[in-house]
Amino acid sequence: MRLNKLFAIFTVALFAVSCYEEFTMVTPDELYSDQSFEEMFPEAEIITIAELKYAYTDKFRYNASDNSGLDNNGVNSGWNNTKSLLIGEDAFVGHDVFIKGKVTSDDNEGNIYKSLYIQDETSGIELKLNNNVGLKYKKGRWVYVRLTGLYLGNYRMMLSLGGPPSESYNKVPEHKYYANSNLELQSQVDQHVFAGQSAGELKVGDYYEWQRSPVSVDIITVTPDNYEEVFTPSMVKLAGKFYGTADAQGNKYFEMPQRELMFGRLMRFEDLQCHYAGVPSFKFDENGHVVYGPVDKDGDGVNDLNEDGHQILEPVVYTNPGLKSGSFENIYPSWLYTDPRPTVSKGWYHWAYKEDVTGRSLYGSVCFTYNPEATVCSANGVYALRTSGYSRFARQNVCKDGEIATITAIYGIYAQKSTYAGNADDYASYQLTISSINDIVFKNGENALLTDAQVEALTTADMKSVPWVDETDEMVD
Repeated sequence: MRLNKLFAIFTVALFAVSCYEEFTMVTPDELYSDQSFEEMFPEAEIITIAELKYAYTDKFRYNASDNSGLDNNGVNSGWNNTKSLLIGEDAFVGHDVFIKGKVTSDDNEGNIYKSLYIQDETSGIELKLNNNVGLKYKKGRWVYVRLTGLYLGNYRMMLSLGGPPSESYNKVPEHKYYANSNLELQSQVDQHVFAGQSAGELKVGDYYEWQRSPVSVDIITVTPDNYEEVFTPSMVKLAGKFYGTADAQGNKYFEMPQRELMFGRLMRFEDLQCHYAGVPSFKFDENGHVVYGPVDKDGDGVNDLNEDGHQILEPVVYTNPGLKSGSFENIYPSWLYTDPRPTVSKGWYHWAYKEDVTGRSLYGSVCFTYNPEATVCSANGVYALRTSGYSRFARQNVCKDGEIATITAIYGIYAQKSTYAGNADDYASYQLTISSINDIVFKNGENALLTDAQVEALTTADMKSVPWVDETDEMVD
C-alpha cells in the first residue's frame, strides 16, 4: 500500500513537472527583422507610407490640378462620398507591397482602442485591428504590414488601414458609413501585421533636423514659432516606387501637401495654451488663485453690499467666445454625445465623461492652441485634444484656461471637407490623440489643474443632462 501511494505521488509530481516544462517552453511569437521578413516573403516590395497615401489621393482627386483627394471624400453620408481603396485591386495591382513603421501608440490607459499607429520617415497611419493590439505590438517596435487585401479608407479626411467598408445604425437610428472596418479576428490580423524587433527609444528632434535627415527624428517638435511652417499645406516632393512622374533617369516622384503627410504622426507640441471657448471659467491670478470681485446682481450699476454694509465679493467668472466650424459653434472643454440628433455638446471640466449609474461614456474635448485669438476651429494652430470616456483618466480634472503645456500626441484631422483655408467655411478640426495622461506635461504641474471644489462650482445641472434623451434623469458625475 505504501509503495502504491509513493508511486502515485511520484506520478503526480512527474506530471506536474512535465506540464511546467511544457508551459515554460512555449515559443513566443517571432519578432521579425528585415532579413527574416524577406526570407518569409521574398516577393514582397516595400513602399513608404507617403506613397500608400498618395495612391489614395491619386485615385480620388477630382482633376489633374487638384492637390488632394481627401477633401469631400470624408463626408461619409453615403457610399457615394465614402471612399476606400482595395490594395491589390484598386492600387499596386500585381505587387505584394508592404510598409514598415515604428509603433507610436499604446492602449494601456484605454484612450486608444483597437487601433495601432505606426510611422516611417515620410508619414504615419492608423491600423484598425482588435483588442490584442497592446499585447502584440509594443510602442517603439518595428511593424511590417502586408497591404494586399487591406482597405485604405477615408473617414472624415483621416486615412486608415483595415477590413472591408462597413455600415451601422446608431441609437437615433441613423445610417453610418465607414470606409473600412476593424480586423477583429486575430487570424486576419496575422495575415497582414507582423511584429518586428525593437526600434529603440523614439527620438525627439526639431523640425529642421527632421528636414535635413527624416530618419533621424521620430517625434518632430512643434513650437509657437514654427507651427505654421510645420503644418503648411504647401506641396512636398517625394520619391515613389510605383506612383509619380518619371524624370529623365526613370526615377519617379510625386507631390503631397505637407500637412497631410503629418496626419497620423506622433509629434511633440511645446508651449501649447489651454483655451476655453464658450464655457465659463474662473479668473485666476499669476499664482493660480481665484480672483474675487464685487457683484451687481440686480444690474442697477451699484455693487451689492452685505448686511454689514461691506461689498459682496464673489469669484470672477468669464466666458470666451466659442469657435466656429461652418454654422456650428464648438465649445471647450466639453463632452459630446453623437447618438441623439442633433448631436449634443455641453461644457465639462473633466477630460471625458464617464457615468457611474448608466455606464454612459462620452468623448471629451479640450482645446489647446498657439493662436488664442482664433475664432474658428479650422485655424492653423488650434487643436482639439479628444479623450475617450473609457480611458482610465476620463474623470480627472482638466486644466485651467490659459495654462501652458507640452503635449506628445498623434496629429490628425476630423472634417467633412477642408481645403485647409482656415476660415469660417472650413470644416476642419485638427485633433491630438494621446496614449497616456502623462503625455501632457503642464508648466505649472498639478497647480495647472482645476481643484475638485472648482469643478463642482463651475458645473451646472444642465451640463449633466441630455435634452430629449434623459428628460428626467440627470447625468450623474
